[in-house]
Amino acid sequence: MYAYTVEPLYLESGHDLIAADFYKPINVKKPAVIVMAHGFAALRHFRLITFAQRFAQAGYAVVLFDYRHWGGSTGLPREMVSIQSQLDDWKSMVHYLASQKNINARKIILWGTSLSGGYVLTLASELKNIHAVIAQVPFVDGAETAKAYPLQFLPKALKLSSQDYMGAKVGMSPKTLPVVHPFSLCFLPTADSYEGYMSIVHPDYFWSGEVPARVFFNLIRFRPIQGVRNINIPVLLIAAKKDSLIPIESSRETATNIAPFVNYHEWNMSHFDIYHGQWLEKAISTQLEFLHQNIGVS
Repeated sequence: MYAYTVEPLYLESGHDLIAADFYKPINVKKPAVIVMAHGFAALRHFRLITFAQRFAQAGYAVVLFDYRHWGGSTGLPREMVSIQSQLDDWKSMVHYLASQKNINARKIILWGTSLSGGYVLTLASELKNIHAVIAQVPFVDGAETAKAYPLQFLPKALKLSSQDYMGAKVGMSPKTLPVVHPFSLCFLPTADSYEGYMSIVHPDYFWSGEVPARVFFNLIRFRPIQGVRNINIPVLLIAAKKDSLIPIESSRETATNIAPFVNYHEWNMSHFDIYHGQWLEKAISTQLEFLHQNIGVS
């Protein structure tokens, strides 16, 4: 087990700054580096620190960052989710790390969860300087996820999304939609999503729980599954059999499309279980085994 330091890191992306934490294991000269960011509408402090700490203790450098508009990063309006902008934030971070001398720039690993799991799969199919990918409970097919959205709420959500999109064009204040809600219109309306999402929220950091509604359309159209056949690097994909947000059939099809480069696991858990207890420990141990087999610490 390695001791490690944690230093703040700020990086330009577009016209704004990304805030990150850089975990550096001591006594590893040029470690491989794992780039991490959270899923939909979440901060880096929402249960990801445990993963970063354990990876650093195992001898890997980690960069854990907030997207623009979120947490310690800059950008207005606050708490906006833009799929393209967030993908650009990942690319900015990878480009920066590729030029650094204190890490092994030939061993960059992308780590994503839920929506960011979809991001890292998308990036793995596009970027040439990625060594491996870890995607846990990844968002792989917005069209299939949308089928779980309650029909009585769908027209209202689409209308609000359209109004927010058009309003943004003329400088109006955002029309927002709750990320989760126990019984009303929201982004993640499945039965277990409210308690599940709230179980990862860190009360010490500001989080309004609402997001500009314009991203609703883009989430439906975001389909990482369509590009994963282009991936030719090692991928660890962990899926949840009882996931109410990502159909297990979509995860299985994604894994089939990545073969033979995928190490696929599906566990008898729900979407948010992987951040807690036995499932958290199982995820970390599985991910460390994957890292040791495909990257290693020298």
